[in-house]
Amino acid sequence: VTSDGGSSVTARGVCWSTSQNPTTSNSKTTNGTGVGSYTSNITGLSPNTTYYVRAYATNSEGTAYGEQKTFSTNAQQATPSVTTGDITNITTTTASCSGNVTSDGGAAIIASGVCWSTSENPTTSNSKTTNGTGLGTYTSNITGLSPNTTYYVRAYATNSQGTAYGEQRTFRTLTASDIEYGSFTDSRDGIVYKTVTIGEQVWMAENLAYLPSVVGPATESYTDPYYY
Repeated sequence: VTSDGGSSVTARGVCWSTSQNPTTSNSKTTNGTGVGSYTSNITGLSPNTTYYVRAYATNSEGTAYGEQKTFSTNAQQATPSVTTGDITNITTTTASCSGNVTSDGGAAIIASGVCWSTSENPTTSNSKTTNGTGLGTYTSNITGLSPNTTYYVRAYATNSQGTAYGEQRTFRTLTASDIEYGSFTDSRDGIVYKTVTIGEQVWMAENLAYLPSVVGPATESYTDPYYY
């Protein structure tokens, strides 16, 4: 308040509204009396909203207003939104689970992944993966599991406001008897071996036992190779 206009200033502060040229009939603060500077705390605002504000001062002659200023409040920040995908590629000790961070809650995602435990509602204090930052889908590789065990898993995402979790999924790791084996016959000796399919590759599930004809210690040669 730079001048009292010749009459004591009986009220001063700021007034604001979402419409231009707010007056003391709108929301306002009361910051004492007299001339001089003051600071008003504007409260009760809505997030992500444009407001207009003017200082005011009142004496016996009426109320005067300062120039209008405008500002916009920040968007409200919250924890992220994340969903848990399907459990796939289950083996005796590993599995895969996807997640999808659908909203950052108004603050940057600083970590995302999945967490799991043998108890329900796992959190990031249990076992977890870390699959980068930002929005979108990702796939986590869950490792170090025990065979024939039930696990609970949830996707998670963290921003400055905290950590949010997706819905809980459950799965059970395989036992050795759950694995579907194929077979391979070695045409050289007719031995049949177990095979297992991992992804799109077929692997032998037991060691190769092929050996050419073997001779006893009585057979010897300095020119022909033999297997003993």
